[in-house]
Amino acid sequence: MVRLHQADCPKGAMSIIGFIPAPESAATVVAWVQALADKDEETRFLCLETGFGGRTEQAVREALGGTGDSTANVVAIDDPMPVARVRDQVRKMRGRLLVTGPFELPAVSGKAQTSDELVRIAPCQTFALLYGGKTPSEVKRVLFVPTGRNHDRSALRLVDWLRQRRGVEVTIGAVEEESGAQSGRGGERYIRAMLHDEALDEEAFEVKSVADRLKHRGVITLFEDHDLVVTGADAVSRVRPLQQSLGDATVAIVKRTPPLRRHAMADWLPRINPADHADLRTELRLGSSWGPDFVGMLGLASAIASLGLLQNSPAVVIGSMLLAPLMTPMIGLGLALGQADGHLARICGKSIGLGFLLTLAVSFLIGIITPSGVTLPDEVIARGGPNVLDLLIAVFAAAAATFAMARPNITGAIAGVAIATALVPPVCAVGISLANGSWLNAFGAFTLFFTNLIAIIVMSSFTFSFLGITASRAHPRHRRQALLARWGLLVLLLALAGPLSTTLVGQLEEGKRVPLAYPVTRAVARAVLERVARDEGVDIVFMARPRLEDRVVIHIASHDKLPPSYAKELRMIVRDVMDDPELPVSVIAVRGLWRNDSDSPNSGSP
Repeated sequence: MVRLHQADCPKGAMSIIGFIPAPESAATVVAWVQALADKDEETRFLCLETGFGGRTEQAVREALGGTGDSTANVVAIDDPMPVARVRDQVRKMRGRLLVTGPFELPAVSGKAQTSDELVRIAPCQTFALLYGGKTPSEVKRVLFVPTGRNHDRSALRLVDWLRQRRGVEVTIGAVEEESGAQSGRGGERYIRAMLHDEALDEEAFEVKSVADRLKHRGVITLFEDHDLVVTGADAVSRVRPLQQSLGDATVAIVKRTPPLRRHAMADWLPRINPADHADLRTELRLGSSWGPDFVGMLGLASAIASLGLLQNSPAVVIGSMLLAPLMTPMIGLGLALGQADGHLARICGKSIGLGFLLTLAVSFLIGIITPSGVTLPDEVIARGGPNVLDLLIAVFAAAAATFAMARPNITGAIAGVAIATALVPPVCAVGISLANGSWLNAFGAFTLFFTNLIAIIVMSSFTFSFLGITASRAHPRHRRQALLARWGLLVLLLALAGPLSTTLVGQLEEGKRVPLAYPVTRAVARAVLERVARDEGVDIVFMARPRLEDRVVIHIASHDKLPPSYAKELRMIVRDVMDDPELPVSVIAVRGLWRNDSDSPNSGSP
């Protein structure tokens, strides 16, 4: 039975709710509810009356009368198994925060009702007193012990509220396992990163760290003479043994607001803790900054990749992928979009743009000064025909790269991801193609790079969201801009999938991924055309290099029969340009049938 003494709160309003499981805990719970409530925030109380015959409600009224708030909403619950009923009432009242005292009711149908169970199923943020009955007015010093899990931020905000509202002193103490000379430093780093993420003043808190094999013993070491110990709800089993060791101190746990239903597996999913988040942000910011280190490594990687492409050496190209730092600013831009960080976005965007131009300039210069052979190398041509499979590779590789960078225990996978994405070689293929006058291949290689770029930015952004990095602390205008940018890039990525799919279909219909013949280099083509242009009635029909043969084939058509010396001259021209006196050159001359000719066509090989 549920009996409402006053009307429910207005539709859409939020309230802070106290659950009083027994008359003796009424004064304590009421005091904590009022201490944690915002100004003018409506407070409500749920009173357990099973076996108390109205005494719990009376105790609540008396406590409220002493504070001048006797008109507060009070709900009486008469149910031998009240936990589920309390949950339903909190949901109905749209509770923002639930405050409860300790309780353990007799088992009914073989199942006892405890405050731990209520904390577990509560639909909102929860502040639960495990033991100790000190009221906020009796609390002067608070010890907050982070657990490194999901509830730390909620607990930190709550103790900070007490610090500002009640003027209490707050000590944040981390307990970690003994690890030699570095013991305690990781805990302090985690705390300071969390304070930074919550935009709190570090100077307002005392930060301590202790290393101990036993967590509860470490808490006792930090405790000293604090009045209240606060920790996350996932540390219940570790703080239970503290009851006798901490004397008359009050121990409480804080549970964060549960995730939405669509995130019901959020606790199971891997999340980035504040310390790792801070390290990741710093690493990406430093690794993406346009400076001597970035320029030097990218320039060297570009030179190595260009030479590897010209030599058709996959091993050299792979080595350049591992050296190139271009992936870091792309993932950094994804992080910037995920948390609406305009400063980081500008740093990463600058490095991506200037890095592209630097790589293009280096590869173009090498393409001009270094002969590429009879035609473009296979490694260069292979990057000129991207399809939708390349897009999918970039999508999954980007997600893997982001996940690997965010999880320190699997950073070894970064090398493999760098090889899979292959960011620098496509840009180098653009520069080499431009240097050799192959505009179509240059456009294809640029399309491959652009596809990889968009895929990495989009997937890294959504992967960071999957790992728990959001823009909740950013300005609303910046959040809107970041959201529009993320979805705009996603739409662009989907738009690229259309023509890339068409390319794949065409390649499959042809039954091959590469042409049967490659065009010769610009220098060879120019030299041959200049010679042929001097003779009227002679035209180039075909000039290329067969894919599987290291030779040049030239087909010419002429009005008159050509002497054998003509073919010999063309061979010498090609060999001189290529600086290869042994290069096989096939010249096939065809005598054409002209409109006014009465002679039948003939062909020969002079």
